[in-house]
Amino acid sequence: MLHLSVPSQDTQRILSLLKAEKALPEGARVQLDPTDETRRLIPFIGPISNQDLAQFAVIDVETKPSPARTYRDHLPSLLDSQIVESIEWPTRHEFVGDLILIKLDENQRKYGPEIGVALLTQHARTRAVFEDRGVKGTFRVRDLKLLAVKEGEDPTTRTTIIEGGHRLETDPSKVYFSTRLSHEREGTIECATKLRESRGRPLAICDPYAGVGPSILPLITVPGLVGELFVGDLNPSAVDLLRDNIDYPSATIECVDARELKTRPEMCNKFDLLLVNIPHDSLEHLSSLTPLVKEHGIVRGWAVIEDDDFENAKNHLKEIFDNTYTIEIRRSYSATANLCRFEGQITL
Repeated sequence: MLHLSVPSQDTQRILSLLKAEKALPEGARVQLDPTDETRRLIPFIGPISNQDLAQFAVIDVETKPSPARTYRDHLPSLLDSQIVESIEWPTRHEFVGDLILIKLDENQRKYGPEIGVALLTQHARTRAVFEDRGVKGTFRVRDLKLLAVKEGEDPTTRTTIIEGGHRLETDPSKVYFSTRLSHEREGTIECATKLRESRGRPLAICDPYAGVGPSILPLITVPGLVGELFVGDLNPSAVDLLRDNIDYPSATIECVDARELKTRPEMCNKFDLLLVNIPHDSLEHLSSLTPLVKEHGIVRGWAVIEDDDFENAKNHLKEIFDNTYTIEIRRSYSATANLCRFEGQITL
């Protein structure tokens, strides 16, 4: 590419002149002139009519193309330029292990395979790209369609996630999993540690909505924190993955409806800490779950609450925990609702 060799102190002025002449290429990078360290090389395109610019020496420099900043920079090599310029391409995608999940509208969906290839090209560690068509079914799992897979790799949706140094097997097409709750899981460790200190012994913990076990795995790796452990889920696919992820001698793992556990005498008044993570139903399920918790035990849970229902939710928690509860908005869930975390202590 052709460059002007200009004195260093004139660099900004020349850049402005080239812009005015529309002769400055997009993404232009100024370089040191290798023949004179007091000068800089500025790339330009087209003939130059400005006499202020014509006075400078022109040097032909072999330049490397600028590295692609996003997957969209790869689309011109996969699609006609008119198509690339006519479509508003998606700007967000989600990483789940070695997978990428991306939402597409009708116009974008026509070019899903090309989007998938572009994403694989941009992200070398990604194995496969899937269109995320939202959640479906009782267990709110992702409706996924394969867009592209790396040559020679398996197109399965099963993948491994590393969170906080812990490896979790999951499958977004079969089980619900959210990386957005990772910070909440750190808070659960803090909550359990404080409770362990007050009890002076390992805790009996119950997580009947465990999914693939992201909340439990960090707890069982803390020495002396967990004693007896019950984990379960209503989704059989989640329970299969739980058994792969949770290797703990005193763990009981079941495929079960958490609301039915109170009918089993051996499960009542048993646990120091109960986790309730079924956000759309947590508050509704609470009354069926509290019989599982010992006196002065802690219930820690998450709920999606509409703005208009926030006071009703607080009143519901007060009925269950009296005044020994807290509730906090953690993040926005939608335009009219928030994901909230609550903690309450059982007092008999």
